[in-house]
Amino acid sequence: MSMAVDSLIYASRLVSKYPIILAPLVAPFIVQVLFALVHLGTLGSIVTSIISFIALALIVQMLDFVAEDKPVDIYAAWNILYKRIDDVIITSFLAALLALTVVLIPAALYSIIVMVADREKPVRSVVKAFRFIIDNFKEVLVLIVIAIIIAALAFVLSMIVPVIGIVIYYALSLVISAVICLAMATLYYFRVKKLFLGVLRG
Repeated sequence: MSMAVDSLIYASRLVSKYPIILAPLVAPFIVQVLFALVHLGTLGSIVTSIISFIALALIVQMLDFVAEDKPVDIYAAWNILYKRIDDVIITSFLAALLALTVVLIPAALYSIIVMVADREKPVRSVVKAFRFIIDNFKEVLVLIVIAIIIAALAFVLSMIVPVIGIVIYYALSLVISAVICLAMATLYYFRVKKLFLGVLRG
């Protein structure tokens, strides 16, 4: 199996073992639904995207706890990121801008991962994200293709259920993003930090 698939399997197992790791997704979900109801359009999408990336930063921080054999604690994760809140917000804003192009969504996700994992500043995080993607293009591409397929299936499923279907799609999209982000982060820890995180041990 490829390292990309191993990373995705590990991310899924991690979510199953520590469901609390998905708790940060509640904030962007609520904001996304509210903004959809009031039809804020592009502004609402950008704000929601920024909040979503901040939530993903919290999720990656909890993965960092796993890497360091520490308890998976959302409050401890928030306390660590709050001390760097300016870096978190600026990097999330840059990630949101990258995500607007769609094709740069991997760079957006890796910018968040690098910012958390390496304690980097925003611009440096973006630069290192692009460098990592170029060096590991095949594995990153596999993860993105899998994410697209799952997202497409989620969209089709949401269309079957009238009205509430779009809410289901919002929720599924966030969960899919979180699992893919965890898989990408796992790949990053393996390639850059040489930490297996249990991926190859099952």
